[in-house]
Amino acid sequence: MAELRRISLIVVGVGNVGRAFLAQVAQTRTSLADRYGIWLEPIALLDSSGALYDPAGLPMERIQEAARAKANGRALADLKGAQLGATASTVVAEASDAGIARAIMIDTTAADGMESALQHALDSGYGVVLANKRPLAGSWAVARRFFESPHVRFEATVGAGLPVINTLRYLVDTGDEIYRIEGALSGTLGYLCSRLEDGEPFSLAVGMARSRGYTEPDPRDDLSGMDVARKALILARLAGWEMELSDIRVDPLYPAEMAALSVDEFMAQLPRLDADFAAYMGALAGVPRYLAEIDPRGGVVALRMVGERLAAQLRGTANLVSFSTRRYNEHPLTLAGPGAGLEVTAAAVLQDCVQLAHACP
Repeated sequence: MAELRRISLIVVGVGNVGRAFLAQVAQTRTSLADRYGIWLEPIALLDSSGALYDPAGLPMERIQEAARAKANGRALADLKGAQLGATASTVVAEASDAGIARAIMIDTTAADGMESALQHALDSGYGVVLANKRPLAGSWAVARRFFESPHVRFEATVGAGLPVINTLRYLVDTGDEIYRIEGALSGTLGYLCSRLEDGEPFSLAVGMARSRGYTEPDPRDDLSGMDVARKALILARLAGWEMELSDIRVDPLYPAEMAALSVDEFMAQLPRLDADFAAYMGALAGVPRYLAEIDPRGGVVALRMVGERLAAQLRGTANLVSFSTRRYNEHPLTLAGPGAGLEVTAAAVLQDCVQLAHACP
């Protein structure tokens, strides 16, 4: 058998998705080595406190120890041998100085301000895999490089385990023209809409979604619609439309005056919105769905009452994305399925790593 090509992994973020990804790497890397001649080797784990780093590869026992610590709310800086205050940029520099030529930086965080570190990785000849939407949804002047570089992949940013990004890449790369994109892009809001469809008051539906862990600790992070808007912007930019986030109108599911409340105050005041949502749904035919609709002129992210459209058939946390194109005009190309979940999201990250590893010389 030909010599294995060792691909070093720098994993930024050891939260739920990061830990699921590391577990999948451990589970699959022998089969990937047998099938493709590549060996995925985590050499660094990072959180906001620091890093665990070993250019020869972190022992699996150490990775598992870090995963357990993070699952229990501890920081990497608490672990023996951690580099306190190390950042993604400093670890990339160390890896490059150590002569590591084949590496991929994986960002599984939801953090702002990662652009510089990601650019440093690209400048060092490394690949980049993103589950973090924010670098792709910032200003086009900065984000453009991530869309145009052949060494960047970001399947997990839209649709979790659905092949939304790869499908859109296929359409664009084979010369199709994208006319319009429509989607239900939030598993959290999909679940919420299903509860509303079943007649549950808005406040109870939000409370149930929060208690099940479907929402962020502050539900406004989901109810604001900004996460959906970022996903829509990523699709728009990949389609070739050089938009900014300001080109998408976003209708949140709560009034502006509730934005400044504490989380407890916000939850306590939610029942006063129940009558408004009931009236909205009672006045229009169809079922409620929180949709993103975007074309070359701009986009809208808002609650809609839909009837005959495929989105009306969604239940729970399922996602749907529909592409109207020159080839798929009369009958749009549509993907639907699980739009949330740690395992499917981590698998999308892993597949991106495998694709980039194939391209490593």
